[in-house]
Amino acid sequence: AAPNRFSSPDIVRNAEHKNENDDGTFPEHYMTFSTACSPSQNWQSFLFFFYAHKVQQPGHVIRIASGCSEKQQRELIKLHETTISKLSPKFSVHFTPDFARISGDNYKYYNKPFGLQHWLQHGLKYEENKEKLEDAIIMVLDPDMILLRPLTYDFTDSNVMIHKSKRGPPKVRKVAHGQPWASIYAFGNGPFRVDLGHVFANHTDSPALRTTREERENNYPGGPPYMATGRDMFAIVMVWCELVTRVHDVYVHLLGEMYGWSLAAAHLGLPHTLAESFMISATDIGGGEGWPLIDALGEDEICDYSTLKEKEDKLPFVIHYCQNYWLGKWFVGKYRLDSDFLSCDKPLLLEPPIDIGKKYDFYIKPGGKPYGTKEKLRPSIAKREQFMICQMIARLNDAATWYKGQTCDEGTANLEKSFIFHHSLDPENNEGGEKKAKW
Repeated sequence: AAPNRFSSPDIVRNAEHKNENDDGTFPEHYMTFSTACSPSQNWQSFLFFFYAHKVQQPGHVIRIASGCSEKQQRELIKLHETTISKLSPKFSVHFTPDFARISGDNYKYYNKPFGLQHWLQHGLKYEENKEKLEDAIIMVLDPDMILLRPLTYDFTDSNVMIHKSKRGPPKVRKVAHGQPWASIYAFGNGPFRVDLGHVFANHTDSPALRTTREERENNYPGGPPYMATGRDMFAIVMVWCELVTRVHDVYVHLLGEMYGWSLAAAHLGLPHTLAESFMISATDIGGGEGWPLIDALGEDEICDYSTLKEKEDKLPFVIHYCQNYWLGKWFVGKYRLDSDFLSCDKPLLLEPPIDIGKKYDFYIKPGGKPYGTKEKLRPSIAKREQFMICQMIARLNDAATWYKGQTCDEGTANLEKSFIFHHSLDPENNEGGEKKAKW
């Protein structure tokens, strides 16, 4: 295998931050995200690193890449040496085997728990460095997330929206031993509705089986960003890897690996503080995401692309761009973005005027059937779509411009902001039908 020289960053403490531990030090932070080695996950990973740099995320950021060929490993190591390392010497990649077939069938999301376990044991070497690492903060995010502000263990002075539960918010608003945090997800008590007899066949007295319905609905339906101390994260991940294949036996659908996390945390008696404003993803979701912050923005702020510190308290922590975003014929979506869009010859994206939220009360899908069909949008949702379109296009362009500046020969970078996802932006001109051409 290719050398894994980016796996084990030096474990250091950084006391420059104001949010300090009792002994006056800021705990070391490790932000991880799990990927495969596909071209689309490569551009998402670059975007992740770029915005971790832009918002000055403290600590280490680690891409856990599973199932890469030796050639892919060599290419990724070279990219980190030549380009990603310029963003921060604390940004790294850790390679793991492909765990998708660990229980017989092919379930790609096994790479999240087992990849994380591999990094904890072989990259971070948690057990050998336990004394240093048990008080560290370890976070798990998804590759299709962009940081809008730094995410650290201390929410004391933060406007974070905490989900209501019988336990109430923690007395000290920090990630601490016995007090993990996560984003609330909309699956409610779903993890506890699978066949728990099978999942806990080897733990028939599991504390998870004794949790109340209220806890199941308000302390355990969490997902990325997950945050815990090193001690709690290691414990959760070990049980997660044990339970997740058993969850998959009885629940083969999407989110199964997240159900595994919830049940592992419940087994260990680690109820989560669930945040409602860690992320935004689905514009039409009823609650549980940070949309009230976006709804409160002024018209002049919706398309304001800024990583300025004075603006960050108006925003959620993360954009999770897992959906399609559309308004009129303006569009952005990760599956229609050419996975090669960072290459030197590809144009940047055309940036929308700042009035599109007022201009359209409908959208036209790039792949609509029949093409050109106008689908209605409420004004409140249109504003959210405008935010995602403006912010994602500006951020994709900013990241691509920097990347091309590092990787393209002088004079060869195409910096023209011209690409659109339809043949025409005119809602009345639908000639040519769906645009499928490569850029």
